[in-house]
Parts: sequence; C-alpha cells; structure tokens
Amino acid sequence: MDIFRKKEIVTAIYKEGGFSKAAKALHIAQPSLSVMVSNIEKEIGARLFDRSTSPVRLTQIGEKYLECCGNISMIEEDFISYVNDIKGIKVGEIALGGTTLYMSNIVPDILNEYSVMHPSIHIRLYDYDTPALISMLLSGELDIVIDNLPSENEQLAGHYLGTEYLLIAIPKSFAVNVKLEENAYSFEEITAGKHTENIHPALDYFRPLTKQPFILLQDGFDTRRRCDAVFKDYGVRIDPVYELNQLSSAFGMAASGLGITVVSDTLIRHSPNWGSHMLYYSVNHSEFIRDVCYYTRKHRMLSLALEEFIDISRELHPFTQSLPL
Repeated sequence: MDIFRKKEIVTAIYKEGGFSKAAKALHIAQPSLSVMVSNIEKEIGARLFDRSTSPVRLTQIGEKYLECCGNISMIEEDFISYVNDIKGIKVGEIALGGTTLYMSNIVPDILNEYSVMHPSIHIRLYDYDTPALISMLLSGELDIVIDNLPSENEQLAGHYLGTEYLLIAIPKSFAVNVKLEENAYSFEEITAGKHTENIHPALDYFRPLTKQPFILLQDGFDTRRRCDAVFKDYGVRIDPVYELNQLSSAFGMAASGLGITVVSDTLIRHSPNWGSHMLYYSVNHSEFIRDVCYYTRKHRMLSLALEEFIDISRELHPFTQSLPL
C-alpha cells in the first residue's frame, strides 16, 4: 500500500481550496480527481477532507497526511541535492521567503551577487508575513526564510546575518525636535552607523512625545510588539493616529509629515528620499535591537547551493555587525 503516491493531488486540493479548482490546476477531470482521493481515503480508512465546508477543510487525519507529504517531499529533495553535490552539479533551485522589509531592501543585492556566481541556480521568491513564511518553511514549500523572529522555534535552525536597530523617527518640521536636540541623529549619521557608537545620548525620557501623533504597525507585528514593550517600560501611553501593516508604509507616511514612527536602520539606509526628511533617536532598550537570520528547517540537509547562498549573504554585510557599547 502506497498511500502517498498521489500526495500532489491532496496538496493541490488543500492549496486551491476545493476539488474543482484543483482539477483545473492539475489539468485533470474533476470526477477523476474525486475518485483518486476516495481511493486514498479507502486505503487509509478515514476521510482526508471535510467536504461539507466551502472551501473544503482538512480533517485531523488530513492535516497529518499533509504534514507527512511535506516531510516526504523534503526527503526526496534532500536526496536529489545530495546526489547533485556529490556529482558537483551546480543546478537546481532555492525557494526563498521573506517579509517586504528584507525582500525589498536586502535580498536584491544578494541575488545580483549570487546569480553571477551561480547562473544555473533558479531562485523562487515569496513575499509574505512572518506566520505564513514559517508555515511554508515547515511544510517544505520554502527552503529558507529571512526574518527577525522574536523567539526560538525548536523546529527551526537560525543562521545569523546581522543586527539591526529600531529608532524613533521624527519629521524635521516637528517642534519637539528642539527639546531633543542633543539626542538627534541625522540621516547621514545613521547610514554611517554612528548610532551604534553612541555619539549622541540615547533618549531616556518620552514625556515630550506623549501628545505627538504616532504612526505604528498594527497589533501582532514584531515591531509593534517591541514598541509597546518599550513605551510601557518608559511609563508612557501612545495612541497611534494610523496603524499599518508595512514598516515602509509607516516610514513613508511619517516622512511626509503625518507623524512620528519607529523604523529600523535597515530601512533608513535604503530610503534616502524619506530618510533625509527625518531626525532619529536611539533608545537604550533590548527590544530595539534585533538579530536578523536566515531560517531553515532543523535537521534538514543544506545543499551546497544553499550554503553558498548564506555565505555570500554574510560576505555582503547588509546589516550592522556590532552591538552598542
């Protein structure tokens, strides 16, 4: 009995959300698709899908089946990578995922360098939020993810790339900058990494900011969680006038003069048109320092192509590499 011989069919139904869409995607007749799934379910002795819902949902057994499908696919891919590495074949592909912040500002330079050295390696890119990326990585849809996860995940292996810093960014036109003059960093100082050398004192009081308009990310995002923790520790309450789901959107709106935001030095360095309109303030708090890593599934073999991708990324030094003194 080979109950996983048609695993691509079950996977397609789950991804497409139904039998009819999956049949079109697979270019087979829907009745034939239904028969194939029914035959698998008969062999297992249990339903894989709850057909009473729209879109159809996996049963508990179906979820486990799909998890096993992902494991089998990864084992197959790892074996092919192993054979290619032994034979010295520099072909294949890498499925890379990341949030918009890193896909827009960090990944392009890495891809340019890597594609010159390995033109036969195809890289598929996926731009999603963190929960979706981790789910795709664990299911085997992605080989590697670039992100800044706030906590350890026992199923993932982290490959350190660098450290980035969050700073409070205030439009130059805001009068509150006068009160904070000795703490302010310019765009040029941030791009030169001066904020890691503490050439200006960190902001240690937030009272002047309490009645200012803030533009922050929505609840549930890592940057927002960090902001809330810092504001709480400094004893102030911030009620944002706008809440967005992209750091670049918040930065762009703040740069237009609509409010104060919290932004990473990664984004500042790659946004000169916005960055030059702002003044920046460091905060001496652990939540405003975060490591950026590549994440792979733990215990999964890394192909030579993937190892070299990580090595090239580190050689380019896209992040600040030192911690504050």
